[in-house]
Amino acid sequence: MIISSKSNPKYKQLSQLHTAHGRKKYGLFIIEGQRELSRALLAKVPLEYGVFSSSAVEKSDNVTPEVQFWMRHPKTLILSDELFQKISLRESPDGFMGVAKIWNSDPSKITIRPDGLYLLVEKLEKPGNLGALMRSAEATGVDGLFIADPVVDIFNPHVIRTSQGAVFNLNITWDTSENLLKIFEKHALQLLATTPHTNTVYWDCDLSRGCVICVGSEAYGLTDLWMQKAQKVLIPMYGNSADSLNAAVAGTLCLYEARRQRYFRTKAD
Repeated sequence: MIISSKSNPKYKQLSQLHTAHGRKKYGLFIIEGQRELSRALLAKVPLEYGVFSSSAVEKSDNVTPEVQFWMRHPKTLILSDELFQKISLRESPDGFMGVAKIWNSDPSKITIRPDGLYLLVEKLEKPGNLGALMRSAEATGVDGLFIADPVVDIFNPHVIRTSQGAVFNLNITWDTSENLLKIFEKHALQLLATTPHTNTVYWDCDLSRGCVICVGSEAYGLTDLWMQKAQKVLIPMYGNSADSLNAAVAGTLCLYEARRQRYFRTKAD
């Protein structure tokens, strides 16, 4: 049956999942987009139910077996194209959506290795930056992503989208800055933070050993708790007006520098 009425109870629930309050109320979040949904299913994220537009179901031959399974699942909702367009947050939705359970944070599940590469973000406010950093973290194969004093919800649909599904393939946990700092200090991991108030360029710092790349909020950077403990490094600016980089760009540069150094260390060994 194709649902075409906004009064449908499941449709009303979907509408609420676009908000942090709704996600907390139901303990559910939306995964939109064929690519994101496929990556979630390949990562064994259990769905509560699928949501597809009628035209997407009609053209289901070129989708992964995992998605095809949910297209035929009895829990799946088929929405009219018009109704799917209304529930989507995208200008040109592809008609693919899933609803999954929110999971809890458990820092103890991330194994801390003495030579590991980790990313910490503190109080990021923009979903786009968090999603972009998730993509960079997944691309550079970090051993864990820690979110300190989270502001933006990792289950926000915009985070899922900008991460392009990378969120499902990362070891992610969140807690207070104080608790996460205790974990890093216990394992004697080097903390690295970018700031203009130093003369040490980031590529001159030894990132070939266990380290945590720390990224702060867009407006204020890292709090003193982290800045007092971290190795401060500079990302040089060569132009005439830019005095800093976007948080996601700065974090990505440091992650790739860490990978570059580890590559050459491995070759030397």
